[in-house]
Amino acid sequence: MKIKPNLVIADLERYLKLYNISLSKDSKKTLTDIENFAYECDNPVNYELFFSKVIENSKHVQEILLNKGANPRLISLVLEKHYYKLIDEMSSYSEIDYSYSKIDGREISGKTAIIDRALEYSVKRNRNTLENEDIILAAMDEYENNLIQDDNLYWRDKRLENCDTTLSHICGDYDERLWIRFDDIREALIFNKTCEMVEVA
Repeated sequence: MKIKPNLVIADLERYLKLYNISLSKDSKKTLTDIENFAYECDNPVNYELFFSKVIENSKHVQEILLNKGANPRLISLVLEKHYYKLIDEMSSYSEIDYSYSKIDGREISGKTAIIDRALEYSVKRNRNTLENEDIILAAMDEYENNLIQDDNLYWRDKRLENCDTTLSHICGDYDERLWIRFDDIREALIFNKTCEMVEVA
């Protein structure tokens, strides 16, 4: 059965409430955009959508990318077009796969693994809201964890081998427009949060 995105987000909010965490206005928009895009394509949510929609909705992430000489809007579009290109006609946006609160297989389901990791980032920062920055940090962590665990990892484009993970890796081909290292994004986000904590202290 095809489930509506608003019910998926409501399920997520109930799950987060168990941990006394709520979505910020911006992160709710991001996650709603992710689910709506997948719903319109009638396909599962994947990493491309998490990255593209956070980039689209987070001014902070946009500033980081701009400082690296990249075009955030273009990166977001390229990631979404790649998602669309890989639509699997055998898959669908169904109730079975789309619960954020499901118990079984949380570690192997991309969206639940990202949300659980984002929860940890939120708590580490002593916040009770989940922010876009938590989501992209979690998405980078989970993407890299999957690469490490993939025994059959093979890059068709050899330029992606033996180098730090970039946004270009998500699409599986070298793209100069997406050649931004995860570590650069991660460092900028964590450094900024550290500074905020020092200022508050």
